[in-house]
Amino acid sequence: MHAAIYRWRVAPEHEADFKRRWHEITQDILKNHGGGGSRLHRAENGDWVAYARWPTREDRDRAFAARTEERHDTTPQGEGKAKLIEETWLTITDDLLIPEAELPKRFHKED
Repeated sequence: MHAAIYRWRVAPEHEADFKRRWHEITQDILKNHGGGGSRLHRAENGDWVAYARWPTREDRDRAFAARTEERHDTTPQGEGKAKLIEETWLTITDDLLIPEAELPKRFHKED
């Protein structure tokens, strides 16, 4: 299994649109294109970072190509309102991340 880490810079006035698009695209890819899900994070410096799991990079490329053909969008950037700064590919060698539903209550407190 592989993971991709994406990092974007988003102007404050476009953050709500960026998050909406990220949710829509991620849910569609998960449901219809073989993605393994994703998590969106906000970094201390204000950047947005997502972690997505894929069986292979080729599977990701096929999913993005299919979305482009179907809907003409594959990324949450939307009309240049956010800038993709970095994409990093990782091979998962060990996985000790606890699924959300199994996290202890102390993880569900508001920050």
